[in-house]
Amino acid sequence: MPNQKYIDTLNELLQGEMMAMYVYKETEDMQGDEQVMKMLSQFAKDHQEHAHLLAERIRELGGTPKTDIGMGGTMANMSAKINALRGPSHLLKQVYDGEDKGVHAYEDRIDELDSESQELVSEIMSKDHDHLKFFKERMESEKEER
Repeated sequence: MPNQKYIDTLNELLQGEMMAMYVYKETEDMQGDEQVMKMLSQFAKDHQEHAHLLAERIRELGGTPKTDIGMGGTMANMSAKINALRGPSHLLKQVYDGEDKGVHAYEDRIDELDSESQELVSEIMSKDHDHLKFFKERMESEKEER
């Protein structure tokens, strides 16, 4: 299949979106910070939309979207739950790091995609950069409050 390379790359990126969505949904209600809960809820919706767009593109290329989060996602989810219970600053650090890794995965893989998929990935990266800004601002305000 001529598009298989693109499909494989998009499926790897899709797995990252699924992981982020699950982590955010699973932890948003686990700690008592209202602002963090709202942020995680909104970002989970964003990642759900990203996952939908990537899955749609994979289907357009003739592939089948892979939506499981794998062992890495399961481990990240467990770690996030522990950090959520430890408090917002611990969770924010983990999700910031995860979001940052996701952005870097897109940056590292974008050249492996066809032009239409590159355009889609660029839009997703822009939204994820916005997430990073919000997380960073909130983490800095946590430091100032101490």
